Amino acid sequence: MSEVLVQRRDDGIAVLKLNRPHALNSIDRAMTRALRTAIGELERDRSVSVLVVAAEGDRAFSTGIDLKERQRLTDEEAAVFRAEELFPMYREFDRRTKPAVAAVFGHTLAGGFELALSCDLIVAADDTVFGLPEVKWGIIPAAGGCRKLPALIGHARAKELILTAGTISAGEMLGMGAINRVVPRGSELEEALELAGRIAANAQSAVRGAKRAIDEGVDAPAACDFDISVANDCYASKERQANIATFGASR
Repeated sequence: MSEVLVQRRDDGIAVLKLNRPHALNSIDRAMTRALRTAIGELERDRSVSVLVVAAEGDRAFSTGIDLKERQRLTDEEAAVFRAEELFPMYREFDRRTKPAVAAVFGHTLAGGFELALSCDLIVAADDTVFGLPEVKWGIIPAAGGCRKLPALIGHARAKELILTAGTISAGEMLGMGAINRVVPRGSELEEALELAGRIAANAQSAVRGAKRAIDEGVDAPAACDFDISVANDCYASKERQANIATFGASR
């Protein structure tokens, strides 16, 4: 079973779905590889103008990196995965030229929230709970959370959410301007497709040009490299290792 499903539609929209509902769509090595492949293929596909990123299941869009799998990796294996697969996947998604709309629901946490933040627009079901709880595990939201969330909601609010490892509702996120729409549960994909259709109806050279102008004004690659450097320092700490072990034992 593929961990990422891709549907190309006739209207220039491609729907990319996370497909590990039994594991709350947590991102393991197989999903990371599948996402990289799908992102590259959709970026090159001239018939695709807009991406919609969604998920299978009814409990979570994604809870982030699969910590159970990470526990089974040696430190060396984990370091290779992060450097050669995980962070490159997020970079490649960030650098795509085509706009993307996220359709999220339920638990949208950690790396799952960062995947949504990598999209240009976010439509959230009214039951969505957002959070970046990485500091509980001795790491930081290094795949964009520390850069993108402050740009959306301000440094003070972002620091409160990240440093307390708290969660926040879809309604609160909408009020802060971090997401675009909140809709009844079950209609988030339909709403995301409607937005994507409106984008696809425009001149794509101009759409991509506007996206690039906005993105490059607020998101410097050097900042991404800095986040990853800090994350690597955290990942090497004994405190992080103990916290991950505790988390795994509690599930």
